[in-house]
Amino acid sequence: MFVEKLRNTRRAAAASLVMAALPILLSSASAQAASIVIDEAEMTAIFSQASFGDTPISIRFNPPEQIVAPQLLDINTVADLQALYSLAPDPAPTVDAFFVDQLDACVNVEPTVSGRFAGCAQLPGHIFVEESDAAEMPPGPLMGHELGHNLNLEHQIPGSSTNLMAPFFPPGPDVTEDQVAIMLQSPLVQTDSTGQRFIAITPIAIVGVPEPSTLLLLGAALGALLIVNRTIRARSRE
Repeated sequence: MFVEKLRNTRRAAAASLVMAALPILLSSASAQAASIVIDEAEMTAIFSQASFGDTPISIRFNPPEQIVAPQLLDINTVADLQALYSLAPDPAPTVDAFFVDQLDACVNVEPTVSGRFAGCAQLPGHIFVEESDAAEMPPGPLMGHELGHNLNLEHQIPGSSTNLMAPFFPPGPDVTEDQVAIMLQSPLVQTDSTGQRFIAITPIAIVGVPEPSTLLLLGAALGALLIVNRTIRARSRE
């Protein structure tokens, strides 16, 4: 009974958020814009798994932003990628995560989806980019994979297909103790006043024209739906 009530309440809340975003999305369909898709809970779970021991890393998202750059909605060349990175609003140790419509160029060898890159990141660095459609499939593992590159992790070859840094799409969530040791040395890992390690990420949508928080709402709604479904499944097993 409790699970059913939880399901109805949270699905309704998430659906309302989606519906709030849809009218504006439809009215601006002619204006291209990338959508932000994040899952803070899943990201924190990845960076707090057993291999981190007593040194878990909390993932903290800053308020989402948008940058009007219609020429960079589609990243076709390495020059486009470098131009995108040059727009990063935050200095390290904050990580800037760009979302674009299409990603066809990357400096590193990365997994592709239908011939296009799902994501690309500086190795090491504090900037990465994801293709919006690909980001919807595995929000946590894909972003975790690109963040792993920022933290100086290379692809795990050979290695387990379930590893976060496996050169496949979608990557798995697993992280080894050796990988944790490398990540903890990164200057991107900060420590707050309570001693908790964390990484701050600013999600940024590239848009063709200014969008009144539309895509940011959509990204939040998708994240809410993902969290709702996980919570329901967890409650159902109790």
